[in-house]
Amino acid sequence: MTTRRHGSPLRTATAGTDLRLFLLAGIATVLLTRRLLASTGYPKLGGHGTGLHIAHMLWGGLLMAAGLVVLLTFLCRRVRLWGAVTGGVGFGLFIDEIGKVVSDGGGYFYRPAAGLIYLAFAALVVLSRWLVPRGGPPGARARTARAADTALTGVVSGLTGTQRRSALRALAGSTRPVDVALVQVLECVETVPERHYVRVPDAVRAAFARGRAAVSALVAHRATLRAALAWTVLQGAALLFGVGRDLAAGRLRHEPEWGAVTGLVVCSAVMLVAAVAGLVRLRRDRVRGLGLLRVSLLVDLLAGQIFNFVVNQFSAVTNWLVGLCLLTVVTSALRRARQDAGGVQCGSRPRKASSASALS
Repeated sequence: MTTRRHGSPLRTATAGTDLRLFLLAGIATVLLTRRLLASTGYPKLGGHGTGLHIAHMLWGGLLMAAGLVVLLTFLCRRVRLWGAVTGGVGFGLFIDEIGKVVSDGGGYFYRPAAGLIYLAFAALVVLSRWLVPRGGPPGARARTARAADTALTGVVSGLTGTQRRSALRALAGSTRPVDVALVQVLECVETVPERHYVRVPDAVRAAFARGRAAVSALVAHRATLRAALAWTVLQGAALLFGVGRDLAAGRLRHEPEWGAVTGLVVCSAVMLVAAVAGLVRLRRDRVRGLGLLRVSLLVDLLAGQIFNFVVNQFSAVTNWLVGLCLLTVVTSALRRARQDAGGVQCGSRPRKASSASALS
């Protein structure tokens, strides 16, 4: 039997989770490293007056190499988790020293370094969303590959009920010999308890579940959405007002990063226009209005915050976290509005008004 070769690569069954873990580990590493170095007076490992300094970029490279070696050598879901964490920590240590590579002489304290670090992670977030789109694999070959990856995990370390059902669902109805064989493998592998790969005490798991439910309820609350929409509109206006006030008072006369200030003003203006347009349209078309408000927040997070980190350095982390919270609330409301609109278009009975509809 001949086998047709395919050139396009396929994603693993856990690509989305592993990439998110990699990004979270990297971001946390940068923030913790900056915090620890600032609190300890920026010590030099290996220095002590000898002139020798071992930069933590080296340790980052070694950790990334260790993560690659582990991923290229061993088969196990737990190995992927540790590889993602190790690689993320290594990348965080590596990118934290970008100021020494791209610098005007400032080295580690090169001012645009904070913006470049943020740009690197923002680009990785966009890349990960492109590599792992929502909705699952579109073709039969991709579904087969993901099911085979899950089956291989099961052979090595067993499968949870959720993993088994997900893989079988992807193969449902297929009569291809390879899919039939995979179904038999999936049905035969050992069953392991849920959360097998990360052993968490029951009390901690229950507390986490309660906290997650509380956060979900808070995000869906009408008052939270109203506050998020108001702040989305106000943040662009507040920044433009602040820059104009400082410019009039002469406080920006000696600002060394005028390019970043200009970029921040342009992004804030675009954010404000999109947010106001979304708020105006919200009463007539919830989906369109919330979509424009979400665009305003994405402009802030994917472009504006780059310049914000250059101007304000790592004190901009607070604004970044606020932006993430606002995006979470608005995206959740947009998803519910789309579901409501889809139900009405299909002729189904409209559901009880959601928190988004309470604004109209």
